[in-house]
Amino acid sequence: MIITRLSYGKDLISETERVCEEKRIKTGWFIVIGALKNLTYGFYDQNLREYKRISYKRHCEITSCTGNVSILDNKIFVHAHINFADKDGNVKGGHFFSGEIFAAEILIFDYKDTLTREFDKETNLKLWKI
Repeated sequence: MIITRLSYGKDLISETERVCEEKRIKTGWFIVIGALKNLTYGFYDQNLREYKRISYKRHCEITSCTGNVSILDNKIFVHAHINFADKDGNVKGGHFFSGEIFAAEILIFDYKDTLTREFDKETNLKLWKI
């Protein structure tokens, strides 16, 4: 298990990838709390089989951010979902693409086996190869 703080001003996904590379984590699960300055999130349109991205260009509080780590094309791949609150407490969320860190603390649970991802024709997603 890894517990650390992620760097101010950096992208949360990139920082999670960096920590996993440094600690040699190829597969795992994580939880993040903190705050972001700007972020991009969205949802997967199952009919169109593509992600719709939504930009949020304000400060927000992470109310929940969870995800997993696996291998895609021989590189660490971070898949995350996020819920966040605005200054009035309104919560939004979805698939997490990117976000500039104001403050972030992460807990990563390492898994001994390695999970890889591959293209799935039925969903048009890159899912675990199991």
